[in-house]
Amino acid sequence: MTQQSEIITLVLSVAFIPVAIWTYRGISLPHKPLLAWALGAMFGGYAATVIEGFIAPILFNYVEHLAYAIAGVCFATLGVAVLRSRVNTEGENA
Repeated sequence: MTQQSEIITLVLSVAFIPVAIWTYRGISLPHKPLLAWALGAMFGGYAATVIEGFIAPILFNYVEHLAYAIAGVCFATLGVAVLRSRVNTEGENA
């Protein structure tokens, strides 16, 4: 059975999508598509969490955890890319 907190998290993430898209267009990051992939994977994980309460719980549990793993890898890779680009630009300005 789906918990209320899971449904609230999904609703809040759906409400956050327009804000994320508007903010995404205005930022400049190295490997910027990784941010979109990470946010999309997080949303997919939230959706899978709610869906698993209704149909195919084992399948959607795997999908949920896979989506969170993909998001984690994307966020980590993006963090490393941002740090590397920052070190490179600071080194050039020194």
